[in-house]
Amino acid sequence: MLLARNTGKGFVDVSAEAGSIFQQVWVGRGLAIGDIDNDGRLDAVVTSNDGALYVLHNSTQTQNHWLTLELVGHRSNRDAIGAEVKLVTQRFNGNSERQPAAIFLSSDKRVHSVLGPGDSCNDDRNSLPSGMRQTLKDIRGDQILQVHEPSAGLVQKGPSK
Repeated sequence: MLLARNTGKGFVDVSAEAGSIFQQVWVGRGLAIGDIDNDGRLDAVVTSNDGALYVLHNSTQTQNHWLTLELVGHRSNRDAIGAEVKLVTQRFNGNSERQPAAIFLSSDKRVHSVLGPGDSCNDDRNSLPSGMRQTLKDIRGDQILQVHEPSAGLVQKGPSK
């Protein structure tokens, strides 16, 4: 297996420092990504060609904060697949799209975002498959937030900090 770190200018192989699992030789069969323990860090589950299952728990230490959105469609499809999410923090703007899993039931359906060292999201704008737009403001970080599609476009204030 290979683990690469994105430096912003390319990728660097960090497998040697990532644990013994990356020193073994075996053939991977499937990969699922998600936040298994709800700590804001994405974990991985890998199956091998021989059927063994490996859980790769992400215990990376970081000063960054995070936000996980569980989108719930009502007029749109239940999982809000196709929703476009734009997060605005003090340091950056980030975009995500709620995609169906590439392999049946293989990945976390929530939208995971790293907020950086700031502890909140100033603005979350969701464009839902139904065409409805939704804005949440002043959302504190380090939480899983369930966001329901409203019956009409509106601006909501997020949970208090």
